[in-house]
Amino acid sequence: MPTAWVTGASGSWGGAVTLELFRRGYDVAALGRHDVPALAAWAERVGRHWSFVPLDLSAGGAVASDETPDVLVHCAVSTEGDREALIRANYLAPTALLDTVADAMLKRGSGRIGVFMAQNARLGLEGLADYSAPQGALWTWCESLQEELEPIEGAVTLTRVIPPRTSSAAQRFVTSRSGRTAKLYEPNAAPLVSAILAGKRRAGRRPLLVAAAMALRG
Repeated sequence: MPTAWVTGASGSWGGAVTLELFRRGYDVAALGRHDVPALAAWAERVGRHWSFVPLDLSAGGAVASDETPDVLVHCAVSTEGDREALIRANYLAPTALLDTVADAMLKRGSGRIGVFMAQNARLGLEGLADYSAPQGALWTWCESLQEELEPIEGAVTLTRVIPPRTSSAAQRFVTSRSGRTAKLYEPNAAPLVSAILAGKRRAGRRPLLVAAAMALRG
């Protein structure tokens, strides 16, 4: 049975991604600070294996597992703490995790990685500098990793994902800080997971269209 790791499984997009991976026949491990009983129940209902691997990105922790997943989808994002804490949780710890898993996948010869980032990773919005900057750095770092992986004939791929905005704690934080409201969508993970499994470079909203839409909103 193929295996997948998902960070941020307790969130809107992480949960949707997990359910979609279940539908596609994956056993899933949630990487985070807390288990997600509702998803564990779903796994039992559909005959998939569920596990929980402790990982505190805000503390820069490492994964306590020697296994290498077939798929890693990073959906976690922190809104808590000062500039240093946000850099650690939203850039330093995720890149360390991605580095470790990508290296292990390369040694095995196969793997798929997806990295979710908010739209504000590509925009400079009022009140969100310390929150957006680490995600922008993560986006650029992922672009560089894609260039390193590309010559290896698609054995291991990374997909950068900007999903549509959905009702979530992170979105409420963005709205409260920036004062900007946005149309919210139900989290449909199917096309995004398809792009990740197909090894696409990018999925979801296009950064240039996001910027243009924000400019038109003034």
